[in-house]
Amino acid sequence: MAVLPEIRGLKVSVEVDGRIAAEYADEDGPAQDRSPIKARSHHYSYIESKDDAHFAVTFEIEEGFCPFEALGFYLYVDGQQMDSILWDRQGRRPWGVWRHVVEGFRERDEERAMDRMRKFKFSKITTIDDANNQRVQQDIEASESMGVILLLVYNVAIRAEGRRDVYRPNQAAPKKPMEVSEKALKGRAVSHGTSYSDGPLVAPTRTVDVHFVDKNPIASFSFKYRSRDALKSELVIPRSPSPDAIDALSEAEIRRLAMERLEHLNGNRRSPTVKRENKPNVIKREHAEFLDLTEEPVKREWKKVKIEGNREAIDLTDD
Repeated sequence: MAVLPEIRGLKVSVEVDGRIAAEYADEDGPAQDRSPIKARSHHYSYIESKDDAHFAVTFEIEEGFCPFEALGFYLYVDGQQMDSILWDRQGRRPWGVWRHVVEGFRERDEERAMDRMRKFKFSKITTIDDANNQRVQQDIEASESMGVILLLVYNVAIRAEGRRDVYRPNQAAPKKPMEVSEKALKGRAVSHGTSYSDGPLVAPTRTVDVHFVDKNPIASFSFKYRSRDALKSELVIPRSPSPDAIDALSEAEIRRLAMERLEHLNGNRRSPTVKRENKPNVIKREHAEFLDLTEEPVKREWKKVKIEGNREAIDLTDD
């Protein structure tokens, strides 16, 4: 939420899809501000825009802290006035909070005597390279203020004749092309413009004649909206760190590298060396036994004995 220390009690914010957008400092904002309207106090910041996301702008005044009797708020989106609203202290509680939300552009519906709300929406810009000089010049003029939400706050006084109901003429929501020549952007990382979606019918507003106490605004709030990639390219937010080399590998490649590493480690691993003397292999036995195969076996005479039935048998009991 944007605040200015010079104007106590005044707060401005941009909501994207119902949530207050985070703000990032626009350090080059003062140098790049070529507007002929010179406000007393300035606020410059960036916010992140997303494709087809709706957005709204909210103004708040803590009335007990505001030193002014009446303020006029004028909202511009992409260089086109979208809304104006008056706050005045008369008849308000001394410690109340006044809040106004601008969700879109009001188109007059004459048949229903109502206003049709055309809700703000971020739309992606596409660039072309082959535009002719005439197209480039047209795109330069159309794109100079694209990607910017600007709020001007004036110190005003209500005219003596008082308030009167005045309905503005039938006016369609202003549109800008979302296809822009690359040369027209001149290197600016403009990623989105504002388009509109159909909203509900709403009651018409009442207009009031005012006098500008000061010629120039007492405050201006500038919000440049860019995609996240564009914010990174302009170094508004840090770039994402490069992923580790292993994050880019497939599971199969990681497994293969792990196996190669394991084989390398195993190849370098050696068992402790044992110093041995070069001696012949000898089998030591307690009792040596030798079998002489050179001699013929001794022929042995077997003893025969008589057994019952007048038969003969060999006696094996003798050595």
